[in-house]
Amino acid sequence: MAYNPKNRQEEIPIATPAELAAALRAGGYAVRETHGRTFDLHTSTAICHGGDSDHKLGLAFDADRRHWNGHCLTGTCTQTAILHRVQEASGLAVCRCDACFQNWREGATAAPGGHFARKPTPTPQSNANKGAESRSKPKSGRKHGADMRDYAAQLWAAARPSTEGPGRDHPAGQWLRRRRLWPGGVPLPDNVRWLTRQRLPGGPATRPLSTAAGALALAMRPLSDPLAPVHKLQLIAIDANGGKAQHWHNGDKRTYGADPSAVGLLTHWPVVADLTGCDLHVCEGLADGLAVLAGLPFEERRGSAARAFAYARAGQIAVAVLAGKSYQGIDPAPWATITLWPDADDADALPAARAQAQQWADQGHLIEIARLPTGYDPAGFAQELRETQND
Repeated sequence: MAYNPKNRQEEIPIATPAELAAALRAGGYAVRETHGRTFDLHTSTAICHGGDSDHKLGLAFDADRRHWNGHCLTGTCTQTAILHRVQEASGLAVCRCDACFQNWREGATAAPGGHFARKPTPTPQSNANKGAESRSKPKSGRKHGADMRDYAAQLWAAARPSTEGPGRDHPAGQWLRRRRLWPGGVPLPDNVRWLTRQRLPGGPATRPLSTAAGALALAMRPLSDPLAPVHKLQLIAIDANGGKAQHWHNGDKRTYGADPSAVGLLTHWPVVADLTGCDLHVCEGLADGLAVLAGLPFEERRGSAARAFAYARAGQIAVAVLAGKSYQGIDPAPWATITLWPDADDADALPAARAQAQQWADQGHLIEIARLPTGYDPAGFAQELRETQND
């Protein structure tokens, strides 16, 4: 079936100026905005060919037609090439060429079972409303922190939930299997999704060299409000073979949003508003959190990864992933017990955990510290245990 330009104009969702500016800033670009009859955006780097002088790339947004135009001020790049590189840098749609429209159409269809199901794409009308709302705000009201929270929410909405567990050959499935973090065929927790490479933000020095096939996305919310909108998100880039992907200039991880009270909550049941009385385990990274939720606390006693997983799934266990080392987002009051899992490959982790545990214990809370062998984090220790088992 053929689609003419008018249909494409109406169907494909295009990033608003506020969305694109926030995404480029998150990728490390300095962005200058000019507001007039059209919205003009300039970056300090010519994204299209790697220039490094001020204002070498100009983008103009036609609000009436919802159309982006690109202008390279230092070279002879075509508009399509410019917009394609901007899409790669930002993870957002700005081009309506035939190839981009076909990619968008394929990305909007249902995924086969056993993989990450695609989320419905927002309608152009909803995006238009967002764009109109953004344009109606005074320039002084646009704050970088608010932009980052909004951008985290947009990335989360674009990510795909794990409906039946990642497929065996899916990059996320290979990542889980090679690290023995999660049993095959079991959906991941609700707060973990997959963000495709097409949607993955990038940094100015890494896009052409990145091996990322996509990233696992961890939603982070305050524990006091597990159903709150996602305004903080951690991404872990993974290559096609399930290995780490150095997608950003500083590694395979990047966090968007800056809510110090937000943590990644992992449970075996759909996220609910009240977790009072559950046992909370606290760790630093997503891999650690999945290892703990999959039964690491019971692994040695049960002697089997499968039995440990079944035992953990039947219990009232929740895991808080800090995505860092700060315990600021943890309120000990609602939990029956709290177990801290400091990395044993970090000399500072155990003293910090002891200090926090003592503070909470002095308040009358039941706190434990899981001691790992020297050189291990929870994910590494779980892998070591499970590689010796036959199930």
